[in-house]
Amino acid sequence: MRYDLSSMLSFASRLCWRRFLARNARPWTDLEEFPALDPAQQRREMASRLLAQIRYFGSRADALPEWKDAARIADPDDLWRLWPSLPVMTKQTLRERFPATETRDRFGLSGKLNATGGSTGEPTQVFQDTLAIRTAAAGNIYTRMRMGWRPGMATIIVWGSERDIGQQTANRRVRALEWMLRERLIDGYHLSQSTVERVLAIVRAQRPVAIYGFTSMLEYVARAVVEQGSSPPAGSVRTAWCGGEMLFPEQVGLFERAFGVPLLNRYGGRELSTMACQFEAGGPLHALRPWLFLEVLDESGKPAEPGTMGRLVWTSTVCRGTPFLRYDIDDMGIFDATHQTESGIGALRELCGRRAGVMKLADGRVISNLYWNHLFKEFPEARQFQVVYKTSGEIWIYLAGEGMPEAREAALRAKLRPLLAEIPVKLLWTAEIPRGAQGKLVQVIRE
Repeated sequence: MRYDLSSMLSFASRLCWRRFLARNARPWTDLEEFPALDPAQQRREMASRLLAQIRYFGSRADALPEWKDAARIADPDDLWRLWPSLPVMTKQTLRERFPATETRDRFGLSGKLNATGGSTGEPTQVFQDTLAIRTAAAGNIYTRMRMGWRPGMATIIVWGSERDIGQQTANRRVRALEWMLRERLIDGYHLSQSTVERVLAIVRAQRPVAIYGFTSMLEYVARAVVEQGSSPPAGSVRTAWCGGEMLFPEQVGLFERAFGVPLLNRYGGRELSTMACQFEAGGPLHALRPWLFLEVLDESGKPAEPGTMGRLVWTSTVCRGTPFLRYDIDDMGIFDATHQTESGIGALRELCGRRAGVMKLADGRVISNLYWNHLFKEFPEARQFQVVYKTSGEIWIYLAGEGMPEAREAALRAKLRPLLAEIPVKLLWTAEIPRGAQGKLVQVIRE
């Protein structure tokens, strides 16, 4: 019997994945069984997990007084009444009250230190215990498989974070493991035609493949493929998903034209790893319950109404290093009433970007990232955009592209005028919009 090289690599990779998962990930049975419970069972199960966390952190020497009080609750169902009064944790709270290194040493915990990228200010260091690390690995693989990936399938990763790229290219052991797992990492920080050619070469040599990466980087590759007419044969890409940046409908469609599959949205962060995932194009982002508990709060700290934008506040029912109890991750989102039950919010309708990128005008009106996306999709001359709200009160809009005729610019300004009124607006054309330190394209910046 004859075997081609791709089939042999896939078989060897499946064996390597089996060993990797046994060593590094916990079973994800919880994620499969929780959605099948009836609402009352879900409520009881979630309350029991939250109370277990409160009792653990309430007994630690660094406990907040409110946690100590809540830890005295005997019946998990009674926690629902008290829960909204517990303090909301912020990055600043974690830095000041729960320094990661001190948490590890003080309580003799095993695990690892990690840190946020600092896109909203000072990076925040956190400590993830061993179970949290194994849970993160399981959540990663579970969501991959729900989106159509399978162990052994070659996976192209177009990434831009220098610390990730550097760690994985400098460490020979990590490189060897990734090769066996068929993880093909491509540095997307400096995008060029060679980036596109490398992606296509791997697709053609190792198909079917999965692709994931920063949204804007995958958009760049997809746009070049469409413009060049170099799409690979149908079925070459089995599934694709993005992370690290916002995902907009036109990016989903562009990627599907290039590779035959839509881009799905997987939402996560350094602190809690994968938090929610979209399993079908246009569908909601399902929270990884019961490992995570999600709240959406308004600016006053009260539960936001369905259909309105609010702050995403997450609680880990697993991590016992850094206390992620009602943790405001600085992101905004919207949920629908159909995804809320007595056990909480099960899915998000959409993500609305970083809280720092939500622009509040002097008259109190609020503009989310989504407004700018809907605006600029009517002006395809701008491949990418970045809106900067200056301390002077001006708005500078950087547009990547060759420019537009005067009549088109006048049309754009006419669109802006009803919203921005007398606010001075500068349109600045550039060949490329600079990325942040972590390789991300930040669409809205408030100085």
